Amino acid sequence: MHLIKELDKNLLNLAWSLWTELGVAGTKQNHQNVLIPIEELIIFTSVLAETDPRLRDESLDWCSQYYHFISISRFKSLMKEFNQLAKESFSKYASSLNNISKTNWPVFIDTPPLKINLSHKSVLRPHPSSALLNIRARSIFGTGARADLVTFFLVHPNANFSIAEIDIGYSKRNLAEVLDDLHFGNLFERFMQGNQQRYQLHKNSPLFQMLKPIPDHAPAWHIVFKVLLSLRNCIHRIEKYAESTKVVELRNCLKEHKNSLQKLGITPPAFHNNFPAYLENFSQWILEWSESLQKGKPTTFRDKPKI
Repeated sequence: MHLIKELDKNLLNLAWSLWTELGVAGTKQNHQNVLIPIEELIIFTSVLAETDPRLRDESLDWCSQYYHFISISRFKSLMKEFNQLAKESFSKYASSLNNISKTNWPVFIDTPPLKINLSHKSVLRPHPSSALLNIRARSIFGTGARADLVTFFLVHPNANFSIAEIDIGYSKRNLAEVLDDLHFGNLFERFMQGNQQRYQLHKNSPLFQMLKPIPDHAPAWHIVFKVLLSLRNCIHRIEKYAESTKVVELRNCLKEHKNSLQKLGITPPAFHNNFPAYLENFSQWILEWSESLQKGKPTTFRDKPKI
């Protein structure tokens, strides 16, 4: 199917660009001013790995050197969202990395490690790369909720949030404890708004100046990747179905992710009874969306998802 080939091309280009920005030996680099979330990218890459073994090997080359910047607890939390979309593929990826490095990444399905050909060309791009803000934060605050909360607030410097509105892959209890600590350290302001306790960054703190530059765009990548992988999985599964069945399956998949698409500000094509025309509209829509993502176009990104 033409759609499968074109969609995978766009998704691979997106993954290559993000990894190249991190320091993998690649050529595509369209996300210099977009925050890169490493755990989400690894899960996304693991699913695409069989389509592009070189992407798999080069990303594993980076992970084998810089695994200390990667959060195992976030993997476990994120995998609850991705679940069957990535459980097997991530297990293969993690098992392969555990076999060639000192990591102990979670493996959800027993699987033998893949044969990996490491180039040893990966580097960690030096300051100042705004895309690597989270990596810099983790180098100072450690790999955990502290660094990720600081990153989240730095890319939303003029906004305030309640704990319920912060979705970065940690439990609400963990976030509350860390925010209280950071408030005590005078890095965050805490105040009541109605019956809600809210937090805002003291963005003029000298400590935060050290972390600059700050990217202009910080998409909710875990939502973006989950929706894309779910739609990709559906498209692969229905390749040989009748047109009417394809439409039903695609509509069910879109309905399942309705809230996520609304948070992203993405509107899929409206349904109509002309099945060939609807399928054509759907194909055009997902290819345009995935192409704009891989090109790093700012209009693609909603930096603060709707709550």
